[in-house]
This record gives sequence, C-alpha cells and structure tokens, in this order.
Amino acid sequence: MRMLLIEGDYRVLNGEPDGDTVHFDPHDAAFWYDVPGSHRIDKNHRNSHGGAGLRLDSIDALETHYLGTGPHEVHQPLDLAHAARDELLSWLGFTAVQLSGEKVTGTTPASVPGFVLAGTVDVHSRCVALAGRGAPPAGTRSGDWVTVDVPLLRTTVNHHLLALGLVFPTFYSSLSPDLRTEMTAVAAQADAAGLGVWAGDRTTKGATITGLSSITDDLVILPKLFRRLADYLRFTGGPSLACFPAYLFGGGDRFRILSQGPAAKTLTGLHHVIDVTDGTVRMTRPVTDLVFAEE
Repeated sequence: MRMLLIEGDYRVLNGEPDGDTVHFDPHDAAFWYDVPGSHRIDKNHRNSHGGAGLRLDSIDALETHYLGTGPHEVHQPLDLAHAARDELLSWLGFTAVQLSGEKVTGTTPASVPGFVLAGTVDVHSRCVALAGRGAPPAGTRSGDWVTVDVPLLRTTVNHHLLALGLVFPTFYSSLSPDLRTEMTAVAAQADAAGLGVWAGDRTTKGATITGLSSITDDLVILPKLFRRLADYLRFTGGPSLACFPAYLFGGGDRFRILSQGPAAKTLTGLHHVIDVTDGTVRMTRPVTDLVFAEE
C-alpha cells in the first residue's frame, strides 16, 4: 500500500485530542495538496502553521466529547477514553500535558517531531493517516510515496494503541488487505488477553440500554455504534430501542462483510448487522469482519 509521507510536528496546545485524533503541522503545508481528497482541507480547517487535524487510520477510540446531532456533547466511559488519549500523547513524545476538562492548556515540550503516512482526507477535513514519531524511515522524506508494509505499520501509534487494547479496530476501504490482516491479528491478541476496551466490551455480547447513561457512563461498545445510539437516544428522548433498526436504515453507513467473500455487495445502514431484543442491542458481526466505504 502506497501512502504519502509528510514530515512535521505534533502540536496539541488548545486542542482536544482523543485517542484517535491529533493535530499535525507539516514542515511544508504544500504537501497537503498531494493527499487524495485534499480539497476538503480548506483554510477554515488549518492553523497559522498550515497544520490540520489527523484521524488515525483503522482505529476508533472511545469518545471523550461527541456532539453529533445532539445539542450537548456526550462521552463514553472516560477512564478508557482518557487512557487512549494519554497513551497517544505519551507515545508521540509529550512528557507532560496540562488539561482543563478535555482542552489542552499546556504541554512539555510545546511540539514533538514526527511524520505521517497519509492516505486520504475525510469529509470532516481530517487527514486519514498512520502516525509515526521522530525521523521518517531512512532514505525517505516529505513528498515521497512510500510503500507501507507490515514492518512499517508496526512502527506507528495506530498499531501500538491496538496492541494495548486501548482502541477498537475499524477498517475502511482505503486500507490494503495485508495491513488489515495485521491489524485484525493484533486486535485479536489484545481481545484474548482482555486488555483495555476488550475487558468489558459488549458490542457483540449485547448491551442492555436503560437510558443515555448506559452508554456514556457504564457500557463499553464500539464507538461507531455508540455514536449511532447516542444520536438516536437524544432524538427519541427515551430508552426504547424499538425504532433503532429503522433509524439505522436511514443512516449512511456503507460497508461490506468480509466473510461473505470478494463478491460481497455493499450494504447501506448498520441495521444489517444489528440485533435488538428486549432492550438489548448487539452487533451480529465482529467489527473486523466489516470494511466501511471511505466517505
């Protein structure tokens, strides 16, 4: 898989990073325009350094401040959400981070050097990337299209957070099959060891919903499912899941089921892989069996 290498610095002051998003200032902002989908990174989504937000490819951390379609931000269980954020920042090289709520008010050092392997830009103007720290691989520099293999993937924070079980895997169509296979294996190892999110994960086992607090304070579920549930519960104002499948039917999630083979058709709406019984919701397929269309 070929991805665009861009050198720069991670800088999080005044930001609200979580376990799968962080801000990156390239040394030369012109390289943003070489990333597929770069037209989505406009001046309103870049700072004075030419920097923009990253979405870390193939992983999904528990939400620390999700707004979605609701009037107020909500979150998932914060102990695990914060653990992913803290490990991300520590791994990148920040030795001290001061916070006011979710907002970073100070860091030591002010920025840390690193590089990204960029694949595309999503609809939220974030560059979808694998994130590395320090100097790029020997013999490479900004602007190079680098073939990303499994050994290189293993040097990224994306792989690191999955190995610790601090994030869920969530795959999109832009990721090559060999990298997806590696990420699936790493997630399975963390799951088998009961690390991080896997110790209490209810995504496929079933999450009994008694209200919004069920998913904000208590239950650990796949963040994508959390976001759909949070929007639904805030819209309906009650705990009943009777209309949740119909709500998902109108959603825009597009995906393929890998176990159905290479000829599997693209499905629209998570209702295809959701079961609701007596107030309990569960996904009928493991998330590693799904590949979502990159929007």
